[in-house]
Amino acid sequence: MRLFLHQLFSESGEASFSRVGAGMMLIWACVWVSRIVWRTGALPNLEGLTFFIVALYGLGKAGETLQRILGRKS
Repeated sequence: MRLFLHQLFSESGEASFSRVGAGMMLIWACVWVSRIVWRTGALPNLEGLTFFIVALYGLGKAGETLQRILGRKS
């Protein structure tokens, strides 16, 4: 189980905040949307929320890619 969690939250043996942060935001978003649906009975527009979660992961990956291009990370 420990090995599975290590592989889930890391890339090439390194911790990845963008992956963990996106996962935490996804869990939060599911709870939030469920609460809205429970109270109103209608599904809200999810485009902005989806972009927000994907942008968190994308910014982390873009930063890592830039570091590799500049030679600061192997």
